[in-house]
Amino acid sequence: MVNLLLSEIAEYENLSIQGDASLRDLIKLMSTNHKGVVIILENDQPIGILTERDVVRILHEGIDLDERADSHSKKTVVSTQGDRTVGYALNLTIDNKIRRVVVTDTDNNFMGLVTQQDLLKHVEEDFYRLTIKVKHILKESRKLISVSPVDSLSTVLKVMIENNISAIAVLQDNIAVGIITEKDILQLAADNIPIQNKVGAYMSNPLDTAHPDTPLVEIVEVMNLKNIRRVLIVDKNDLPLTIITIRDVVKNLEGDYSKFLERKLNNAKQILNLLPEMMIEVVDTGKEQLVVWANNKAINMFGNNIIDKPVMNFLPKKNWDYIYITLMTVNKIENIKFKKGDRIYELSGFFLKTDGGGAEKGRFQLIMRDITEEIRMSTVDTLTNIYNKRFINEFLIKEIERSKRLDNRFSIVICDMDDFKKINDTLGHLSGDMVLKSFSELIAQMIRSQDVVGRYGGDEFMLILPETDRETALHIIDRLRDNIEKMEVSVLKNKKAKITASFGIATFPEDGTSSDDLLIASDERLYKAKSLGKNTVAN
Repeated sequence: MVNLLLSEIAEYENLSIQGDASLRDLIKLMSTNHKGVVIILENDQPIGILTERDVVRILHEGIDLDERADSHSKKTVVSTQGDRTVGYALNLTIDNKIRRVVVTDTDNNFMGLVTQQDLLKHVEEDFYRLTIKVKHILKESRKLISVSPVDSLSTVLKVMIENNISAIAVLQDNIAVGIITEKDILQLAADNIPIQNKVGAYMSNPLDTAHPDTPLVEIVEVMNLKNIRRVLIVDKNDLPLTIITIRDVVKNLEGDYSKFLERKLNNAKQILNLLPEMMIEVVDTGKEQLVVWANNKAINMFGNNIIDKPVMNFLPKKNWDYIYITLMTVNKIENIKFKKGDRIYELSGFFLKTDGGGAEKGRFQLIMRDITEEIRMSTVDTLTNIYNKRFINEFLIKEIERSKRLDNRFSIVICDMDDFKKINDTLGHLSGDMVLKSFSELIAQMIRSQDVVGRYGGDEFMLILPETDRETALHIIDRLRDNIEKMEVSVLKNKKAKITASFGIATFPEDGTSSDDLLIASDERLYKAKSLGKNTVAN
């Protein structure tokens, strides 16, 4: 049954409303659908969701129920396509700590909704194989929180909000006499019942109770039979202990039903040791790899719409193809760098094969870091925002090897601003920095797309001109020199600075076939340009 398609079980009727509808209309609809949720649509596509808990908050805060529903829909919609399976959807609710999943078609049009309770109905025959009892999960359940029958409904709202709970036991002399839930509150709101009224008149009674030795599967049967989401657990003297909810059941179904999820917990330390910035979990269905969970940092970077989408929607295909093959072959990958848009990322991860067959073949845990700034700091000069000396030297070595292999020529240029010290001395170092920035910007604007420029130190710069002979380099650089001479830079105190520069050109292979030879040759020609009166190009 875990391979049953969601399109076959999703419910559609009375579960959606248009965003411009009022909160009052939404509450009335929610009170009739018995699902505790309404999906907000725009052009048939889900854009928001409101639950019973949201209604409790709205009532507690005294919000006008004639306000638009979409203005109060703060939760992100977690959706999946109708061709996904029950088992996949159950894992999706577990991983994202949600009680329901919106089902859409391939165009993201609303098809319906499935809740954890719906999903449990279809895994029940598998669940019968489990031997877990209520007492095995009592330590996981929260302390019982209760009210008295004479407390007001407004007190119930306050307790629910403060404790983030969906149901409260009603006790009298330490005996459970009823229970009041978010669902009850929803119906009371739909019926316009004043919140000053006492709880005793509206609590549910008799209670559905169970003992610690009750098999958990019996709890599931009761919940499914009576369409309820919680059961009160009492001791042998019928004194209340705690409340078991659908979420408690699913959490423990997770522990026994899926071998993979147990191993996932065992690998938690391994994940932490990798010190990730962004964590993304991907399911391999055999046909595609789908994102089923991402932490807040990943969501903030890529958006929540990556959930239930192919991993290649946010990882470049060529990179994912390599990552996938590596993970499937050796089960792990480390420190792979790739570029997406204007950002650079480093990715590590590992693969866990899922036992037991079904639609899920395994899961990938991906750990990503945004290293854009690290790369930038190591390669870019922070003042001028062009490459630094380290990068330009590495690029020079690579260009020499490339040109040797392809039998190409290229030229390098050492450039030095004329009398830059006078600018610092007369106008100040801040003005000098402004001149350096403007000078760098002009060079970057004028060079060709294949050319590279970097700050070599102080007021000295280097340009590398690939596939450029001596005469072409002279033409390019003399045009640059002429534009620099015409430039005026606005500096502090409304003053203007005029600058010129001198250039020395060396060409591979005529002037050398090593970086040292070329640097020496271009530096000698720069000295020659200075000696010829500055504002000159020497080649």
